[in-house]
Amino acid sequence: MPTVRYSISMDAIKNADVIRWIDQQDNASEAIRRLIRACINSPTQLEVKLDRLIEMVQKMKVVETLVEEEAQTEDGEPAKARAGLDAMKKRFQEGER
Repeated sequence: MPTVRYSISMDAIKNADVIRWIDQQDNASEAIRRLIRACINSPTQLEVKLDRLIEMVQKMKVVETLVEEEAQTEDGEPAKARAGLDAMKKRFQEGER
């Protein structure tokens, strides 16, 4: 089987923890290969966050559908939302006086 060799350089101070870990391994090459494969085969933090975001958007669509079924004002805004905003606006205007 053909062999491919890679060589890496590490700063002895900045990477002391990595160097110490490698030195503790019975078979450093195998341990490094296992770590690389684990990184390749597991989702990144970004992928996990994107999955959560997609789930949230899908849930929002369900809520949006439910809101659309509520009574709406002539400009398409839900009547309950319009009433709440109008009440807040009135309280704000009264506070300015």
